[in-house]
Amino acid sequence: MLLLFLLFPLIIFSQNLQEDEFLWSKERKLQKEDYKLLIHDTNVQIRSSINFSYQLRGFNVFNNNFNKNIINKFSGNSSALDLDSKNIPAMIDYQQANFNLSEIYARKMRKELLIHKNKLWKGFDYADKVFNNLTSEFMKTQALMNEETSYGVNIQKLQDWKEKINNELEELSEFDYDNTSKIKIKKVSKEDI
Repeated sequence: MLLLFLLFPLIIFSQNLQEDEFLWSKERKLQKEDYKLLIHDTNVQIRSSINFSYQLRGFNVFNNNFNKNIINKFSGNSSALDLDSKNIPAMIDYQQANFNLSEIYARKMRKELLIHKNKLWKGFDYADKVFNNLTSEFMKTQALMNEETSYGVNIQKLQDWKEKINNELEELSEFDYDNTSKIKIKKVSKEDI
């Protein structure tokens, strides 16, 4: 009798949410109360701890989709707000644009892993590579948005970015965290493996 054992790392990144953390949601927007580090420092008017991460374990990589394996979260205890700032609502609105941008990259990762999930039979090195590439791409895009909008001060440019981000989120709507339906994706040829 032949026994086949598949060994997968148990956890790639921890996804346990802390009390001050919440996942990105199209309904839930950032609010002043989400910022737990209240400061009086004009050098740091606002700082948001936003990141996407993933967790792959055993056979859960062979589910209908990867939407629950990749999260995009905000951490309140690591996010600072200067209470003396002049336009707090505008600053938070800009941080929301950054949170939305991060969600695009979480969705891109969900899509990429689903398209190439056959590569995960060999281990999770491919997921690490995708994560690193998308993190780098996110940081470059975020820097470009910061530059073009002057960190959200240029309202017209910010509006253009928000529209672009919303369109991309809509294009990737199947890869929303809350979608648990099976996603039909074009099969990958053997040359792509």
